[in-house]
Amino acid sequence: MDLNDFKTTVSTSVQNAIDKTWNNQVVDNINGTISSNINNWLGQHPMWAWLYHHAFISLILSIIAIILIIRLVLTIYRAIASTIDRIWLWILQSPFKLAKFLFGWEAKPKNIVPPATITNYEITNNPEQLSEILQRLSDIQQQQQQILQDIALLKQQQVIIESKPIMLSSQELNLQLKKVSENVDSI
Repeated sequence: MDLNDFKTTVSTSVQNAIDKTWNNQVVDNINGTISSNINNWLGQHPMWAWLYHHAFISLILSIIAIILIIRLVLTIYRAIASTIDRIWLWILQSPFKLAKFLFGWEAKPKNIVPPATITNYEITNNPEQLSEILQRLSDIQQQQQQILQDIALLKQQQVIIESKPIMLSSQELNLQLKKVSENVDSI
């Protein structure tokens, strides 16, 4: 090897050593500065230091926080969308409301259906109405038992009823008819 080759080899080796040393020192200085700043901050904030040293718990708490934040954002979005819908409905209904206010005019449907009464007693959940229905059913059952007893009694007695002609005036006849119709209505 000649002297020039040796000089170039030594100079490149020295240059590489200087570059590596300088680069390592710069990187080490930057890492040292960042880590010392982080350690100082963690020393001032013990809760965050605890979370930093317990990574699994921090991960779970972070996931929970993200879920809660997403839920909050969705709730706010729905509230805003609902408000916008109500505003549009109000805007679209306002001409009709204004006409009703100014002229007493309102749109009426062509087919007016009277309100239907509930006749199916299975639909109701009102305790008062249910107790009234049960009371009626109990009364009807008692009347039915009474009628069955009367029929059984009549069959046992085998009473022969004689028919006699009855002479009534028209007022007495009307009175008797009213009594009979009241008895029929009460059954």
